[in-house]
Amino acid sequence: MSDTHTDKNQTVVIQTELAEQIELDDAAVAKFLSNDSGFFLRQPDLLAELTIPHTTRGAVSLVEKQLDLLRDRNQQLQDKLQQLINNADANQATYDRIGSLAIGLARAGSLDSLLQELCDQMADNFAVDAVAIELAPRQQGEWPPQVHTPDESGAEPLIQPYLGAPPADINLPSLFGNHAGQIASVAILPLGEASELGRLLLASNDADRFRADLGTQLLSQIGELLSVLLDHHR
Repeated sequence: MSDTHTDKNQTVVIQTELAEQIELDDAAVAKFLSNDSGFFLRQPDLLAELTIPHTTRGAVSLVEKQLDLLRDRNQQLQDKLQQLINNADANQATYDRIGSLAIGLARAGSLDSLLQELCDQMADNFAVDAVAIELAPRQQGEWPPQVHTPDESGAEPLIQPYLGAPPADINLPSLFGNHAGQIASVAILPLGEASELGRLLLASNDADRFRADLGTQLLSQIGELLSVLLDHHR
């Protein structure tokens, strides 16, 4: 019996000496805890005693630290979800405005009323500070003041929508009158193939409103819709 007790004591001594010889670094401890997820369940007293330095509140338990991390991650997920909802709402509002524009233009019984409806909706529903329409020469009716006959002295046809600062070849005072000095960005949409029917110019006092890196899909749809209706009223 005494021999057995002696053997156990020797085993404990040997294990203690071996443990003292093994140097544990952060990586080894992290690997061990990662591979043994039930370690703290078997050592509840140790878990309760563990503290982690905290820069703002002194020391906190490991469980509290984990809860803080989970709260942070949960908040980040909620923020991302809210951003997606906001983007969806903004996109829906934009499509609703385009739908209203399409209905209003389609109901216009004449070219004059079509042009007036376009100018009114752009100013009221699309956050545009100024609107100008250049129409290829045709029999003129009672057009709104935003409609002009383009200067064809060497101007290159517009193939795709343009976004950015006002181009140097645009006569801002002639197109936008008193608003010309405040305009910081424009969107120019071709009407018809290679702008054969004219151009629609949307202006903003905000330089970021029509940045060159923004998408043009919705603007292109507006241009195509107006082109079809203008061709119908030839």
